[in-house]
Amino acid sequence: MSEVKEYKCPSCGAPMYYDIKQKTLSCRFCKNTYDQEYIISHFDEETNGKLPDFDWVKRSKSVWEPYVSDKIEEFECSSCGGKIITRSSTATAKCPFCSHDLIISSDLSGDIRPDRIIPFRITKKEFAEKYTHYISGVRNVPNVFKDKAVLDNITGCYIPVWGYSCTCDSTIDSEFCASINVKDYPILANDKNMGWEVFHSMWPFNLSEAEDFNASYLTGFYASRYTIGAENAMRDADYYIKAECPVKVKKADDNNPVDVDDAEIKKIIHNRELTYYLVPVWLLNIKYVNRTYTIAMNGQTGKICTDDLPENPLYYRWYKIIYLIIQLAELVLGFLYFRRFLSEIGAFSDRIKMIIMLAVLILFVPIIFNLTITSVICRFIFRRKRKKLDPIKKKQLFYVRDFLE
Repeated sequence: MSEVKEYKCPSCGAPMYYDIKQKTLSCRFCKNTYDQEYIISHFDEETNGKLPDFDWVKRSKSVWEPYVSDKIEEFECSSCGGKIITRSSTATAKCPFCSHDLIISSDLSGDIRPDRIIPFRITKKEFAEKYTHYISGVRNVPNVFKDKAVLDNITGCYIPVWGYSCTCDSTIDSEFCASINVKDYPILANDKNMGWEVFHSMWPFNLSEAEDFNASYLTGFYASRYTIGAENAMRDADYYIKAECPVKVKKADDNNPVDVDDAEIKKIIHNRELTYYLVPVWLLNIKYVNRTYTIAMNGQTGKICTDDLPENPLYYRWYKIIYLIIQLAELVLGFLYFRRFLSEIGAFSDRIKMIIMLAVLILFVPIIFNLTITSVICRFIFRRKRKKLDPIKKKQLFYVRDFLE
């Protein structure tokens, strides 16, 4: 079984949680609070489990690399002895028997210990209030999205992220051409709990506000370790960085143009630095008709985004009813008008009159116009009172040019 750790109040022995506003560990029962200095000095807190010369780049092949697929592991609660079953990449857990928050310290120690962490700045209550304020003014969503019970599904998560810094030089025929410096290019280090699209939509995180990692920050939140190893992360980032590095069409020492197509072009990356961060995200997942919709908030800045939420089924029902009413009204008015018009023409037989009437009615009823009017009416009935939230962007990548020094 893997080693687990929990933080109990020194005064009463009750489990503690990280208080976002006070930035301390707080007891749920006696309400005592303990700052980070106290935690480090009294809880045998590991401050740096790596060797002094540890370097993610140099040791990328020797440190832990992710499993091919997540395994199921069993942990033992240090309070009640209950068995906890969870995935191997999970770094925190809640005991189902005593509800204590546990830190799986084996996932956060030694060489795989995170370097830096951005603690939560936004509380669960603030996220819930912002979501409730928005969704209460939206009429055309199913009622499940307005049910207060869904707020119980809000989860605070620490997401592992690589911050990659490097220099890329380009040369033409072995002569220097150009160079770019990249600072903290972000790479999602675990895409199993939160996809790239959500991560991209949550950006930016201010990595300069990150603090030295301390496991006590994770108490009461979900956290996972990286599943995309350092070597794989750098390989993928190098591809985009090299593509961004420019190639000038002239040599640096003269003004003679160079045929780039025939020249030997090389792009070399050096001065690599890799930092392992944990960043805070609030996630709310709501299931509706065989699909899960995600509403996410940046736990540092408060930026919130959402999937395209489904339309209320009543919208389509009313759409059909309103369209039929408009269509029927036009048919009746058209029939009455043209019947009077044709009655004044005595040269046609009744059958021909009827054929002409039907043909004119078909031309008279503009289907596209009716659809447009129906959409306008329905949008007014089911209009969104609030400004739309930022969408979760699809098929987006981080642009290297946004991280140049």
